[in-house]
Amino acid sequence: MTMINALTINVEDYFQAPAFQHSIKESDWGLLSPRIEYAVDKILLLLSDHHVTATFFIYGWTINHFPLMLKKIAEQGHELAYRHYNQSDPQYFNQRKIIEDLNRYKAQLSHIIGCNVVGYRSEPKLYCSTSEWLVDELMLAGYEYSSANHSNKVSKSDGGLDSIVDNFQYLNVSTHKVLNKQYDIINTNSIRLRKYESSRKLVKCFIEETKTPVLGSISTWVMDNQQPNIRADSLFKKWLHSYRTRETPLILHQLFSEYDWQTVSAIHLHKVLQLNSIKKRKGRSVS
Repeated sequence: MTMINALTINVEDYFQAPAFQHSIKESDWGLLSPRIEYAVDKILLLLSDHHVTATFFIYGWTINHFPLMLKKIAEQGHELAYRHYNQSDPQYFNQRKIIEDLNRYKAQLSHIIGCNVVGYRSEPKLYCSTSEWLVDELMLAGYEYSSANHSNKVSKSDGGLDSIVDNFQYLNVSTHKVLNKQYDIINTNSIRLRKYESSRKLVKCFIEETKTPVLGSISTWVMDNQQPNIRADSLFKKWLHSYRTRETPLILHQLFSEYDWQTVSAIHLHKVLQLNSIKKRKGRSVS
């Protein structure tokens, strides 16, 4: 039986990419010419061609400015989830505002797409600095999982499904180990920096070794090879941001052709969680 993997997509315009995190503030986003609809249309077409469904993580700013685009994503069978944005410096974290945002934008996004939003994602430093109280607030707000990258893992497990607490799941982007460090198998940078054959081998090895689906993450801006040439935080970040963006659609075409991908909820909430419940009933340990 073919393993079906989980695909997540960070809905980011070019000026919201990591390369401009410090040089462009959130308050400046409205001053720049948006190209997010162009990038989203390109990735939706690619997903449709390969019959792939994905989970799209959406910033609150995007929820406010592009409700019709979000409806379009949902109408094509994809899952939408909330992604919290905050400045990378922990001193700016405002607990009250974070709680208000995760409740307000969950309700707003659910209203726009006509179904309940259950997924959450945040920036790594925010998650680490707020983990003592954030999960309780997420559960109270009705979220069912938090998806993270390798830099803010909740547990030491290398699998995509890290742990379950009261049916709330911590889901980390799948990683592989190099010199005692964990690196994402499928993310926006890794698929461009490696040869495709290396990514394919890593996906295959992860599935064979863990017997669990790969959880991958890409960003929409990587589909936009016509974005304006603006100053980044550093020359290295500028180079990394633009590296092989023209080849990205072909790389994803190969990835979607070889492996099956669905939403986080379809894979982890509806399948993996059920499998772990069966294991519990049989007295087997849950990974």
